[in-house]
Amino acid sequence: MNYDLVISGVGGQGVLSIAWVIDHAAHEAGLYLKQSEVHGMAQRGGAVSAFVRISDQPVASSLIADGCASMVISVEPLEALRYTQLLKPDGWIVTDITPMVNIGNYPNLAALYSVLFSAPHLAAMDATRLAKKAGNVKAQNMVVLGAAAMHLPFSADLLERQVAALFASKGERAIKANINAFRKGDSASRFAAALVASGVGSDVVAKVVSRLYFPPNPVAQALVNAWATRLLAADAAQAAQSFFDKGDGVAIDEIAALADQKSECESSPAAAMA
Repeated sequence: MNYDLVISGVGGQGVLSIAWVIDHAAHEAGLYLKQSEVHGMAQRGGAVSAFVRISDQPVASSLIADGCASMVISVEPLEALRYTQLLKPDGWIVTDITPMVNIGNYPNLAALYSVLFSAPHLAAMDATRLAKKAGNVKAQNMVVLGAAAMHLPFSADLLERQVAALFASKGERAIKANINAFRKGDSASRFAAALVASGVGSDVVAKVVSRLYFPPNPVAQALVNAWATRLLAADAAQAAQSFFDKGDGVAIDEIAALADQKSECESSPAAAMA
């Protein structure tokens, strides 16, 4: 087994904390690993990345060749796209959608999201908002880590134990907030995967999931089914785009009722006579 991943973001976003948790979880799972880091101008908001290579055999090099990474985990959307050439054809991008505009020529957000949401294997969420809901806005890195958990070659329980260990010196409140953030990300990712498995387009899923608030536990199957039904409707792509463009965060159970509502055209008297 070989599993290569890239972790990326901007200085201060906790990229190396994600790497720390993954490294220690891999070690606890009895796996081998090597890691390399690029700090850049981290203290001035520059790019930060870590390459982590995990295997059940000794790892000779910490470098990842183009087309060999199983996943890019990012706390910033532009930084996620920076490393796509390293991904396998079936590799995953897991990212926060919240931009960190730290350069003068940062791309237009609509163009950025258009490219990002076209990725065939994507878990995108508003990790910054979810972290705030979890009790610590700075825990967006743990939200992203949680969203990556289902794709990593060891259990989420191992990762949670290492999250707790990482924040142990900061007390129970910090541990709880970061574990909640991790679980919200895991919930978002599994919900997104369930929608895609139901036949919903990955771009539609990305736009909807990135505007939803998630609980720190799996979404009930009935709620998944309701969303899948709504997002398989003929107007789903347009509805998802409008939902995303509005920009508001919505609790997942507050919007689920839309699954049973017909559009105005479908429910109008003229439609009934057709």
